[in-house]
Amino acid sequence: MAMHPSSLILASIFAAALPATAFAGEQGFFVGLDAVGGAAVGSSGTTNGGAPFAGGGIVNNVKFGETAGIGGHIGYRFDPAMSVFISYQHIRGDVSWDANFPMVGAASGFSGSAISNAVMGNAAYEFPLSETIALRATAGLGLTFNTLSGITETDKATGIFLDDVADHTNVSPIAQIGAGIRYKITPNAALGLDASLAYAGGFETGNTRVGNLGVTDINPYRIDNVWRANLGASIRVAF
Repeated sequence: MAMHPSSLILASIFAAALPATAFAGEQGFFVGLDAVGGAAVGSSGTTNGGAPFAGGGIVNNVKFGETAGIGGHIGYRFDPAMSVFISYQHIRGDVSWDANFPMVGAASGFSGSAISNAVMGNAAYEFPLSETIALRATAGLGLTFNTLSGITETDKATGIFLDDVADHTNVSPIAQIGAGIRYKITPNAALGLDASLAYAGGFETGNTRVGNLGVTDINPYRIDNVWRANLGASIRVAF
């Protein structure tokens, strides 16, 4: 017996909706672990860095190495598409910059580690593609504790060690957006792959150094407007 056209349309709509309904059946709390890797860029407006007697170091040639990090998150899914979560990220990578001292005709090179510990509140929205796969968009805001650690100053002309610059932690706002895919491996667990872009604020050295002149005061060196691009993998478990 032939099916009525209106019944055929309704059946087609119902069949198309089945995968989304099956994937979106999650509600309640979830926790997860994250691993990320990526790159960072930044600049500096410092024109008076270093020892005051040297006339002020002008920072240039800021470079970040590859970054890597780990983290975790805990959250709640309100409905099939919408969820919120709190996340923690620990990210670190190499950093370097140069400083020119026109008053004394000298230049120094600096290198060490840039470390961020970020806590964010996030919202996520998912678009189911099948019973097991969904696209996901995320956005987050929070605070990041940015530390310059193990910074060493050397003479640019000779490479001779000059001093170790004191570590310092700077608190900055952080904002992040991301997009990715989520693959359901069990009814309560899923793997994720996400790309994200974050504004991570700024970094600043301490105001002392220890080296060829003993312990001396300096004007801090600053790195501003740091942006990070990350590719991350995660595992999430609902309960």
